[in-house]
Amino acid sequence: MAPQLSEDEIDDLLYAARTGDNDELTTLLSSLAEREKVSPAEILTSAKDEGKSTCLHMATGNGHLETVNLLLSHLPANNTAQKQAYLDAPNAYGNTGLHWAALGGHLSVVRALVEAGASVAAANDKNYIPLDVAGFAEKGEVVDYFLAASAKRGGGRRGQGRRGAGKGGGGWGGWLKGVEEVSVDDGEGEEDGEEEVVAMRAGEVDGEGEKGKGEGEAGKAAQA
Repeated sequence: MAPQLSEDEIDDLLYAARTGDNDELTTLLSSLAEREKVSPAEILTSAKDEGKSTCLHMATGNGHLETVNLLLSHLPANNTAQKQAYLDAPNAYGNTGLHWAALGGHLSVVRALVEAGASVAAANDKNYIPLDVAGFAEKGEVVDYFLAASAKRGGGRRGQGRRGAGKGGGGWGGWLKGVEEVSVDDGEGEEDGEEEVVAMRAGEVDGEGEKGKGEGEAGKAAQA
């Protein structure tokens, strides 16, 4: 049976994660888990606001690395499915914690999430993956990290992030299997015309073309 959390209790958990108050977050998780006779991981899974954002969204979006590590420490090592589901949990707009960390340019948090197994190919409702939102927000270090990390895993050159953001063409190869490179307009006009960015659209690609989630929508990269 899922934990029965009140709206105030959920708000308290989310606020502690958003402000990086690790002592309060630990106390809340411990007391609620004891009361509900469940694990802290189950409390975290159940604690979502009306926009489906979790404690992980709040911590990653605000760049609280220690809080992110605290949350990750409560995920069960012997239940990979539960751990993956929490890492990649989308909010109402399809954004994961990794989207929010990438959008904010929080490199240390991005690295921690990727090393924990968060999906770099999860697409939000605009069909943008974390690399895209980092590019749109001009977070060059995060773009470079995604490209460099994927290059280490092997694969051919597939292009760069937002114009000039990526140093060197990271190899996507098997890391971002089923991701098709497309050019989209980011919706920002310039004196010499509208700038184009190279985005990555998630979807399975075979010899006959894409069988994915549909066309990506240009404009705002991520919505909170």
